[in-house]
Amino acid sequence: MTTPFLGRAIIIGGSIGGTLAAAAIADHFREVVLIERDELPTEPVFRKGVPQGAHFHALLAAGRAAMDSLLPGFSDHAFEMGAVRLDSAQDVMRLDRVGWSPRFESGLEFLMASRPLIEKALRDKAAELDGVQYRSGVEVAGLIGADGRVTGVRTTNGEELSADLVIDASGRFSESPTWLQALGYPTPREEVVNAHWGYSSTFLEVPEDWDPGFQALALTAFGDGALTPESASRAMAMWVVEGERRWILTAQGSAGDHPPRTEEKLRDFISSIGVPELDKALSQVTFPEKISMWRDTRSRLRDFAGQPERPECFLAIGDAWMGFNPVYGQGMTAAALEASDLRTELAAHLTERTDELTGLAGRYYAKADALIKYCWTSSNTLDHRIPGVEYTVDGVAQEVDPTSSDFSDRLAAYMALDPERYVRYRETTQLLRSPEWLAGDEIVDAVRERWDELGKAVVPR
Repeated sequence: MTTPFLGRAIIIGGSIGGTLAAAAIADHFREVVLIERDELPTEPVFRKGVPQGAHFHALLAAGRAAMDSLLPGFSDHAFEMGAVRLDSAQDVMRLDRVGWSPRFESGLEFLMASRPLIEKALRDKAAELDGVQYRSGVEVAGLIGADGRVTGVRTTNGEELSADLVIDASGRFSESPTWLQALGYPTPREEVVNAHWGYSSTFLEVPEDWDPGFQALALTAFGDGALTPESASRAMAMWVVEGERRWILTAQGSAGDHPPRTEEKLRDFISSIGVPELDKALSQVTFPEKISMWRDTRSRLRDFAGQPERPECFLAIGDAWMGFNPVYGQGMTAAALEASDLRTELAAHLTERTDELTGLAGRYYAKADALIKYCWTSSNTLDHRIPGVEYTVDGVAQEVDPTSSDFSDRLAAYMALDPERYVRYRETTQLLRSPEWLAGDEIVDAVRERWDELGKAVVPR
């Protein structure tokens, strides 16, 4: 039986989450309209609606695989535009609380590119899909609903657009809780974790034949046991993006210790971390472009999956559902995996109910919620050890346990002891492998048995 085509779907937001959602549902709708507040550029350049776009972005292996599945040819197109291939272990130097990560050929390939290039490559491929269209320069002001369903959207210019399905992909500043409340529905439970991170980023120009010994370098904030007193709250990353001589540098500071905007002060900030390999590499590069800053790095989870009452024919995806502290690099990948789940659940749903979408949102949330909760827990466990971190539920302050990362720190140290085990661990952090094995008795018992020994490894070296 051929799945019947539905009418129109409206996606609020034309960025990465929205584009992937369009790819996920395009086979089942005659028309998929992405409404984007910004004027979408024809080239891979920054735009106002993506304030984090000037900073480094990590596309995890699972995210890239999902994007290639949703939009075949995405990776090839991105490489044609200048994206770079890296081996996740061989080409990347990582220094964290358990020291330098092992380096060897792992077969786990990164696609390295700037956020604007990734977004443009996805839009290019989505524009090839039948029925998919972008309407840029249009802002959604609210939802239209009737009889327990969302039936369309209203724009700021007074236009009303009907739809069989509405997807909120409007990002970190989504107004969907307010819109749902206006239709008489309760707002989802909202958790916020704020470790007061701040970013400063710029593109670098590197010399010809420059070889710092890596193609990507990432240093985390160490907390206790840091290399220097200043580096306890500081982190950074730099890696190649488009072309061999175009790199990006992002300096990060937590607990309100934010990196500065001027080149001289930014170099001093990074030098204070106390890593000679980094100082040597930066001494040979120039800062030809302006330094961009970003300060709103809160993690926020709206529990749409647990919402006791919701309208049919409306769902959220990407940062509109959960916006990550971007220091952990999970956002784009989570959006891609959510879109994959949406495609799977929509196809299965339509085989059961033909053209009826009642219940789709519930089964989509149920499918994707385990991934969302894993990413939420793994990133915020690390933020909980940052001094002054704030955690609220529906605006009410909650207690934070700074020792909640003790096990994860020792787990990372244990994984680094064996190359085969480390590859499996990297596959898990890249969301290619289910994290369930990390909670199995074999792993947990091994970490517990070597608790003190592994604890001694939880210092930078």
